[in-house]
Amino acid sequence: MALTLSTIYYKRPLGVTLRGLFYIIEGAIAIFCGLLLSTTNQYIETYLNRLPQSYEISTLLQIFDGGLSYSLIIWLIVAGSAGIIIGIGVLKGKRWAWKITIIQTFLSIATGLIYFSHTNTVPTSKLIGTSFQLIMGIVIICYFFQPHIRAYFNRVSTS
Repeated sequence: MALTLSTIYYKRPLGVTLRGLFYIIEGAIAIFCGLLLSTTNQYIETYLNRLPQSYEISTLLQIFDGGLSYSLIIWLIVAGSAGIIIGIGVLKGKRWAWKITIIQTFLSIATGLIYFSHTNTVPTSKLIGTSFQLIMGIVIICYFFQPHIRAYFNRVSTS
């Protein structure tokens, strides 16, 4: 019996499983935060009104008073749903999920570099946070470009 691409069994690599689960967990947390914010929005605003006014408090009140909080809620729920979908795609070895993972990781690296060069935070914390983000991004990119990982995402599915 000749083996074809569609009859070969592909075992999911551990790193792919971890990345897919992280996407799903991140998505679930984002949805939870969006739902939590939507139910507690009024209580947070009431609590902030009781505090002594400062620049930070007035900025938060502007966010909760305006439509920005609703935009944030919608964004959290949509991004969380997308994260869960991408996570499932990564676990199933879908090509589109591999591409999205690569694009998202490159964007994360770029965001980290922009953050490092343009913010006025404490240099040590900025260096530690950005270094961790860059190292994880490079590790994910290198891992997802390994031949056996690419083969897992490039296999021919029968369903």
